[in-house]
Amino acid sequence: MDMVVIGGVVTGLVMGSFGYVLARFGIRPLLRYHRLKQGLAGLLDTLLKTKVISSEARDTLQRTAVALQDMVDEGLPRWYIIALHKKEERPRDAVRHLQTLANCKAPEAIRQRVTAVQNCLRLV
Repeated sequence: MDMVVIGGVVTGLVMGSFGYVLARFGIRPLLRYHRLKQGLAGLLDTLLKTKVISSEARDTLQRTAVALQDMVDEGLPRWYIIALHKKEERPRDAVRHLQTLANCKAPEAIRQRVTAVQNCLRLV
């Protein structure tokens, strides 16, 4: 075998591995976080309009809170969590407000918690 071919194969393997690691552990978690955030923004907007939380919306809020907590604890890269902190985005606080929001019944309490979640995730 020619050394140029072997060098090309090794270089291709290294570049492919680097691309996989970058996509798997860098880009994919960021896209999941932004999709979760956009879905939550839509749900919060409907809650502000209706001022009532259905049982389906409660389940969605609880599942979203769990997904966001898992993402912050294990899914997002550390450098991105630091970048969120610099942008004054606080997903951990948003989880706490989401869990409380899922149990709210009064329209004023719902409005306050929705506003708190929007402020924590900078959705406003």
